[in-house]
Amino acid sequence: MTPLFGRLALLTGALVLAAPIAGPAQEYFREYGTSLSSGGIGPVSASDYSYRDVSPSGLAPLDPNAMPTSDVDNFAIGPIRFSLAVGFGVEFNDNINYSETHRESDIVLRPNLTLDAFWRVSDRNVLRFSLGASYAKYLNHSEFDTDGVLISPTSALEYTFGLGSNLTVSLRERFSYQEDPYDVANISNTAKYGRYENQAGIELKWDVSSVWRISADYDHYNLWSKEDVFSDQDRAIDTISIKPSYAISDTLRVGLNAAYSHISFDSDDRSDGNNFMVGPYIQWTITPQTNAFLEVGYQTLQFDGPYTPTQAVDALADENDLTSAQQRFLLANSADTDEDSSSFYARLEVNNKPSENFQHRLTFSKTTEIGFYSNYYDLYHGEYSIDWRPFKNTEVSPTVFYEYYESSGAFGENATRLGAALGIRQYLTKSITLGLDYRFIRKDSNLEGFDYYQNLGFVSLYYKF
Repeated sequence: MTPLFGRLALLTGALVLAAPIAGPAQEYFREYGTSLSSGGIGPVSASDYSYRDVSPSGLAPLDPNAMPTSDVDNFAIGPIRFSLAVGFGVEFNDNINYSETHRESDIVLRPNLTLDAFWRVSDRNVLRFSLGASYAKYLNHSEFDTDGVLISPTSALEYTFGLGSNLTVSLRERFSYQEDPYDVANISNTAKYGRYENQAGIELKWDVSSVWRISADYDHYNLWSKEDVFSDQDRAIDTISIKPSYAISDTLRVGLNAAYSHISFDSDDRSDGNNFMVGPYIQWTITPQTNAFLEVGYQTLQFDGPYTPTQAVDALADENDLTSAQQRFLLANSADTDEDSSSFYARLEVNNKPSENFQHRLTFSKTTEIGFYSNYYDLYHGEYSIDWRPFKNTEVSPTVFYEYYESSGAFGENATRLGAALGIRQYLTKSITLGLDYRFIRKDSNLEGFDYYQNLGFVSLYYKF
């Protein structure tokens, strides 16, 4: 790689920037049809968050009778039940900009508020609203303070109602504003990426008979970048899917998942694309303590043309006073001409709960995702998490993950990320929770200057009214 191309690759890494949860929604096809939880160990926040709340496949809890019901509500206004909580956390971060050579550390203050509302209009008509809001204040790098208010990807408005005796309809709206680049696998050399995400859709579930079920979905997703330098990531994705399934027994269900997505970019630098996924899946309750979900299929992601990172080239040209001929040469040789990808996708989740105080989960996924300064990248992700209550009022949640990705294009990146986290929740009273968290992540890339490691500690106090 010549020095000039090396500078472009490094600049690309500086501009490149998530789950969920999830997030989460940056890796769209990995998360499509699953929860909005972020990949990896996710963000650390001042809350009573438990890893048991996140299920990549949407599997039902192993012990539904153990799930909390009315005691999670703080108060009511008429028929609407509310839950309100506030938290405050102090973060100690030794590499806020995910950099290999220019590491910057800081202490970050993170106040937090969560609000949940639940209205059961009737047995089959339910309205639910959830909002998570927070703020980040950097003590030594105020330029990275939150612009406005962070809105959690778990924030949602959803209305579910029944039509007839066998059809259930869900209308959903999810909106978020995030700035932490952690959830995006391609990130290096940047501390902040402001982006708005919105996903609105409808889901129909039809119980055709005692064994046959059909689900159909439509979702419209938008991504808007706050900074102009990321504007060529702005896009809309329209997705339709259908999932017929058949219950072989009370414990085993098999089905087929077929989904089509159209991707439309706002920038003329990027070509629109189409994604198609189809494959079988199984949901299996192996024992009362163990269940599993497995899906494997074919995925094709095709774009209408190459992608040239014009913004990155223009920035490099201005920085180095390149001539117009040099700039044209750089544009011609930096384009990603890999327009089509045909591969497999897979999702696996295994949950085991041997006792009321211990449960663990193993997950794996492989998908092709929309790239950052490339058309696409293949992402492999594996994760193992534990939720353990060694004492009545203590919860311990360790997690480890490993992922590998390959990007298309002239500067295709091959990289691995390895992460581990430990979260401890001490419930001091019914309303007050003390949280201690530690997170480590390391990235190794084939591109010079893209490696990094980060240690993050977090102390939080959470009050539920």
